[in-house]
Amino acid sequence: MKKLMIIGFGVGTILAGCAFNPEAMPIGQRDSQVYVDPEAPETLTTQEKRAKVAVIASVGEYKDFEQVAEMLDSSLNSKLAEFAFFQIVDRKSQGALIQDALATGTEAENISTVSEEANFVVVARIASLSVQQTGSIYSFDVTFDFKWISKATQRVIMTESLKPPTRSANSQVDLTNALSRAAEIASRDFCAKIAAKYAPPARVLQTRGDGAAARISIGKNYGVGEGTKVCFYEIIDNSDVGGEKRDMNDIAQGVVKRVEAKSAWVAVENAEKVNVRKGVYVRVLEQERGFFSDLGESTGFGEMFGW
Repeated sequence: MKKLMIIGFGVGTILAGCAFNPEAMPIGQRDSQVYVDPEAPETLTTQEKRAKVAVIASVGEYKDFEQVAEMLDSSLNSKLAEFAFFQIVDRKSQGALIQDALATGTEAENISTVSEEANFVVVARIASLSVQQTGSIYSFDVTFDFKWISKATQRVIMTESLKPPTRSANSQVDLTNALSRAAEIASRDFCAKIAAKYAPPARVLQTRGDGAAARISIGKNYGVGEGTKVCFYEIIDNSDVGGEKRDMNDIAQGVVKRVEAKSAWVAVENAEKVNVRKGVYVRVLEQERGFFSDLGESTGFGEMFGW
C-alpha cells in the first residue's frame, strides 16, 4: 500500500508539472510585445564559433565494466554535440587520437598527445566503485570524475566528482546496465555544468501572465534543460555618475519548465513582485538535480519515463 501511495504521489506530481502552459495564460500589459533584436543573426547558431572537443572515457582500474566507459563516451559525445558552441572531434577520422596511457592516466601534462584539432578535452572515468551482494541482489555506490581541459594551455579548467543516484540490480548483467545508466546520468549532469559555464547571456523574448512565464532566447542548443535555474537581470550604466562601469542588477530567478530547440519557457519566481519583461537579460545558473529525479532513479521510474 505504501508503495502504491508513493507511485500515486509521483504520478500526481508529474501531472501537476505538466500543468505549466504559457499559451493558456492571459496576455497582460507587460506581455503585449515580443522582443526583436535587429542586430542579431537570423538564428542563434549561424555566427557561432564552435570549439572542437575530444572525449576520453575510461573505467580506470575497473576493467570488468568496459560497457560503462562506452556509455560515458557516447553520452558525453552526444550531449556536447547538441550544444551550439561545441563540435566533437571524430575519433575515427583522427586515427590514433589518444594513447592508451592517457585514457588511464588522465594527467593534464599528457594532453599533448591528443589531436591538434581539439581545443578542449573531456576526461571521464570511474573514480570509485563498491558493490555489495545480498543473495541475488546487487547494490552499489559509484563516483565518476570529470575533467575539462584546455588543449592550448594544458590547464584543467573544471574538475567535477559526481555520485549519481543508483538502484539495486538483480543480476550481474543488470548491474552493468545499472552502472551504465549511472554513467549516463553523471555525464548529463556534468554537461549541464559545462553549459552553465559557456552559455552566453540570453534575452527574454516574450512573457505571459503578466510576467509569470518568460520565453528566453536559448534552449537545447545551449544545454538548457528542464529544471535549469536562470537569473533575470538588467545592465546598469553608471557613466553618467563619473564612471564607465556597467553593473548587472539582478531582478528575479526562475526555473525552466519547457525546452525547445532554440528557446525555453521559464516559470518566474515571485512574478507578482518583480518586473520580468521583454528584452531583459538572462544568465544560466547551475542546473540542480531535483528530488523526483533522484526518486525516479532509485525506484527505476526514471528509466521508465526517460528522466
